[in-house]
Formats: sequence, structure tokens, C-alpha cells
Amino acid sequence: MGKIKRYSKVILFEHWLIALSGIMLIFTGLGCLPLFKRYYITELPGLKWTADFYLLTKLHYIFAIFFTFGVFFHITYHLIRRDFGLLPRKGDFVNSIKAILASFGLTKHPPADKWLPEQRYAYVGIAGVTSILVITGILKVLKNLEWIVYPPKVESVVNLLHTIFGGLFILLFLVHLFFVLGVKANWPLLKAMFTGKVEEEYVRERHSLWLRKLKKRNNLDTRSKN
Repeated sequence: MGKIKRYSKVILFEHWLIALSGIMLIFTGLGCLPLFKRYYITELPGLKWTADFYLLTKLHYIFAIFFTFGVFFHITYHLIRRDFGLLPRKGDFVNSIKAILASFGLTKHPPADKWLPEQRYAYVGIAGVTSILVITGILKVLKNLEWIVYPPKVESVVNLLHTIFGGLFILLFLVHLFFVLGVKANWPLLKAMFTGKVEEEYVRERHSLWLRKLKKRNNLDTRSKN
């Protein structure tokens, strides 16, 4: 069977930029709380440096720059291309439940487009949490400027929201990992995040609507060349 291109190099770049910087933000953010000393993480081999609060804070800021750039790049790139395939559609709620049940072998996978219905819902959830994280993160950085002073209540709310949505981000990240690594039916998508391609057999089984569009597009391209 052949392979079908699912992700361009630009998509792979933005995904891994956000993913890797996001993982480091989780790690440094937990260290800034601070949790590492409390739970003796600093005593583990090679992790003594995590006891340095100021170093962790600097690293958190650095990775936040990459993360924020990745988020704004993602938004700008897809707006310019008018690519809104990850936004929920009518019928996604029911189909997402069927797809999740199918992942555990309880029913059959419903016909899907390039993006699975549960992926579209997950995208909106992660996008919402990420937006609050980025906004509150920027506000937390701005308060370090001498000429910007927040009222105590505003500062407390910003810090609280950043902490709460940071926890939600970690939770969504773990759920994402579970469905990517723990559900065998989704393994081809994991492989595609490295290669950019998926097996045609997988697309035929899980993304029949997308395959139909691809074939129709190829037929149109062939006719235009002839």
C-alpha cells in the first residue's frame, strides 16, 4: 500500500515547537511552584540544578518565548491559508463519542475527514486553555516592568488563573498522550507526526471522507493537465 501526505513540514515544525516548549514549560513551571524540593526531585541524579529557583524562572521565560511564538505562528499561518479544518462541525459530538468507543473496540469507527471529530473538540479545548495561559503569562511578565503596577487583587487573579489553567494544560496534555500512545488505533497518527505521512490503508479505514476528497482532487488535477 502507498503512503499519503498528512502533514507539511511547516505543520510538523509548529507542532513540535509548541509541543517541546510546552513540555519544558510544564517542567519548569512545576519547579517554580516550587514542588521539586518538596518531593525530593532535586535529590535525583542529574537534577540537583532544579533546586535553583532563579534558573528555573529564567528557563521558564525562555521556553515561554518559543511557545508563544509557536502559538502566534500557528494562528497566523492557518488564518492566512483559511484552514479551519480543526474547528468542530455539526455531528462531531455524537461521532466523537462513537470514535472513542471504537478506539476501545466497542463499536465501529464512523467515517471521518482528515481530522477526527474528537480531535476537533480536543483542539478547541487545548486552544482555549492555551490562550488563557499565554495571556496571563504575558501579564505576569509585564508586571516585572517598573512602570507597570497592578492592583493587588488583579495580580492575585492573574497568578491564580495562570496556575489553574497551567494545571488544566497538564491534564489535557496527559489525556492527549493517553490517546496517542495508549490507543493502538491512533499509532499511525503518532508516526505521521515524525514522517508527515500515513499509510493509505489506515486512511481508507479511519478517514474515508478525506480519502474521497483526495481522490476527487487528484482526478481534477489530472483532467486539468490533460
